[in-house]
Amino acid sequence: MYIARWLLTAHYGHKDATIALLRKWEGDVGQRIGWRAAAIRVLTGTIGVAQSHVEFEVRVDSLNDLESAWTDMAKNPYHAQYLKELESHIVSGSNIWQIYEVVDLSSAD
Repeated sequence: MYIARWLLTAHYGHKDATIALLRKWEGDVGQRIGWRAAAIRVLTGTIGVAQSHVEFEVRVDSLNDLESAWTDMAKNPYHAQYLKELESHIVSGSNIWQIYEVVDLSSAD
């Protein structure tokens, strides 16, 4: 299993607007590319990280699933629309993805 994190830094005073757009994006893009609400969460900075830090996180079973979702995402016209809308709310260049592999600590090899 993998965790894909879409990292964004909201401009001062724009965190709520950024989260509102991510909510709409999740319905118009995320669900249409197969990402279910149970596999998604949004994190924001509170202690030890800037309050403007926003992470959209999704769990996927494989890197192939992620690649397929990204291919579908690029074809979705709403995705480009939301990226354009996000531009005024986030710091330029802060729109990046990080991918993590989930390690099961309960299995001893």
